[in-house]
Amino acid sequence: APTGTISMIAGCSSGVEPIFALAFEHRVKQPDGERVLTFVNETFERIAKEQGFYSDALMQEIVKRGSLHGIRGLPERASEVFKTSHEIGFEWHVRHQSAFQRSTDNGVSKTINLPNSASEEDVARAYRLAWELGCLGITVFRDGCKGEQVLNVGVAAKKSKSAGFAATAGQAVIKPRPRSLKGSTYRTQTPIGTAWITITETDEHEPFEVFVQVGKGGSDTMAVAEALGRLISLILRLPSPLSAQRRLEEVISQLSRIGGGQPTGFGPTKILSLPDALSRTLAEHIGEVKPGLEAPAVTVEARKQIGDLCKECGQATFIYEEGCKKCLSCGFNEC
Repeated sequence: APTGTISMIAGCSSGVEPIFALAFEHRVKQPDGERVLTFVNETFERIAKEQGFYSDALMQEIVKRGSLHGIRGLPERASEVFKTSHEIGFEWHVRHQSAFQRSTDNGVSKTINLPNSASEEDVARAYRLAWELGCLGITVFRDGCKGEQVLNVGVAAKKSKSAGFAATAGQAVIKPRPRSLKGSTYRTQTPIGTAWITITETDEHEPFEVFVQVGKGGSDTMAVAEALGRLISLILRLPSPLSAQRRLEEVISQLSRIGGGQPTGFGPTKILSLPDALSRTLAEHIGEVKPGLEAPAVTVEARKQIGDLCKECGQATFIYEEGCKKCLSCGFNEC
């Protein structure tokens, strides 16, 4: 059947497709009403038992999320093997289809899954890539583009959409801050000095706030760092159909690899800028990357060159020396 009901009975993927979800809901309309069936991937359940990391709590969490993404305490190999449709970039969905198209005269049936955040340009890129790779046809589906979907990833996400986000804009409110929150603080080397990044979480282990401190109080450098933390915290607390975890992933994607004028470190530990350092720390916190080697500490000589932001050239080398404020990079001064 087009919606994959036969593959559900067989317990396999529906054709040239990755796993849609490790757990999902299937909505079935019947004369006496609508039934909602919940499915959990049998292969994953079996392997989890064989390798000793199965638990009822784990399975309940997977049913809520639909995938292993963001679940702590799992073997790294499990997260790499059991990727779901929405964890695979649309470019690789198209390349997946083209691999089968090369030996097939007819069109190949496959869905190119895109996240809810996909833009018109993303859809256009998917179509162009399919044409360039010789696909005879392509089916693109952006998650959440229809009011009702036959398949829904996880149970919690669907419930939150229907229960929590049916409110009008006038009813939506920013999540209030609890009196106390647990959090983790990370020390991270950046091109403009050592940054202290604190991430707080709710009791459900969802990120709630981010604080960034770097430089001296009252400096422009500190103001920029504080602004980054405030904006990310606001994004996490605003009403949204996306989970806080998913929103933080989007923030990481936007901040990652932003370049600056004074990168620090070498190879995999190279930090391009304060936003790049922040993205890596956030990714480490939610488990997207392994805790890496810390970038080499800034030397005493180099630390002397780190100051406030210069209004002329923008480098963090505007210092107060010998009774005069001056930039060590471009020579601008306020003497």
